[in-house]
Amino acid sequence: MKAFLRRYWLAVAICLVFVSIGSFLWAWGPSRLAVRTLMLYPHILAELPAPLARLQGPQPQVETLVLAAPNGLTVEADVYRPPGSGPHGALLVVMGAAPEARHHPQAVRLAQAVARMGRVVMLPVLPYLSHDVLHPDDKEAVVASFLYLRALPYVESNRIGILGFSIGQGIAFAAAADPRISQLVHSVGSFGGYYDVRELIAAVATGAMPTAQGWQRWQPAPRARQVLQRSLLYYVPDARERERLAIALEVGRLPLGEVSLTASLIYQVLNAQDPLLALQALSQAPPELARVLDILSPRTHLQNVRAPVFIVADRHDPFVPYTQSRALRDELRAMDRHAIYSELTIFRHVTPALQANPLAFLADIMRLWGQGFGFLARLR
Repeated sequence: MKAFLRRYWLAVAICLVFVSIGSFLWAWGPSRLAVRTLMLYPHILAELPAPLARLQGPQPQVETLVLAAPNGLTVEADVYRPPGSGPHGALLVVMGAAPEARHHPQAVRLAQAVARMGRVVMLPVLPYLSHDVLHPDDKEAVVASFLYLRALPYVESNRIGILGFSIGQGIAFAAAADPRISQLVHSVGSFGGYYDVRELIAAVATGAMPTAQGWQRWQPAPRARQVLQRSLLYYVPDARERERLAIALEVGRLPLGEVSLTASLIYQVLNAQDPLLALQALSQAPPELARVLDILSPRTHLQNVRAPVFIVADRHDPFVPYTQSRALRDELRAMDRHAIYSELTIFRHVTPALQANPLAFLADIMRLWGQGFGFLARLR
């Protein structure tokens, strides 16, 4: 009987120790953030059961607002706000070319989960990119959104990060380097982003990606080509010529008669088979188009991005070659800048995808956790 009681009280003591340690770790901010960050990936995949969702934190409030950018554009945005007066750290999310991206279930679940963790999340709709056009004026929408977010009474003004997804990352980097906010941005994230827009155009147009060993075959998604063509056609100033060029691209023959230098160049690029020929054509772009391409290239802004940069790339990305993220990492490190880099296989571009190999899946989850924890810890 005494032996039984000893074992009983020993079991109780062990349970109490584990409960005490668990309570202590949950009460300690960094460990609680670590657990909540680990829950982000399953939360994006599917709605968590209510008890698990409550572990993330209380249900956030959601507000849709409209603000004006300095260039006259109107910006609509959703703001996910944790309960309480704050002040809270905040995250400005710049999405890619998807008109309804902010209403996509995965985007909503991500915003809700991060807001449950005590961060304000803002998802603006970029006026041009939401219509499949990569345009430098969208930078003004991001800057205006950042300044609006910073002025909110429940936001900690010196704890705001910018996270760019897909080609929205280029706009995010241009905004993060803008002198109006560059000293105020606390962290910058790139998820499925790029380094040089000219190389990205050549890759999508020709189905080849730049690597350390030269250009290698790569299969871009049809949607990537669609966005590229729509963006480039936008920069043909004459509407009639733009329509003629769109038809010419369909039939594979340049329009008869005189065409502008810009239209001729776009036709050459979109019909190029060799990425080097596409890059050569882009190098001869008229000054106005060349300036646009420079603004849209993160490589031209890195000197003015002051915050640490967190980079995540999908090894099998069919929209943006993962080597573009490597080039971004390498350039930042050559500049002796703080750049955290992870290459994953549990996404397809920016959409979660289950990995069949359990060890590879676990390794990727830990890499993603490290990125998420490091990024969100800076917004505490």
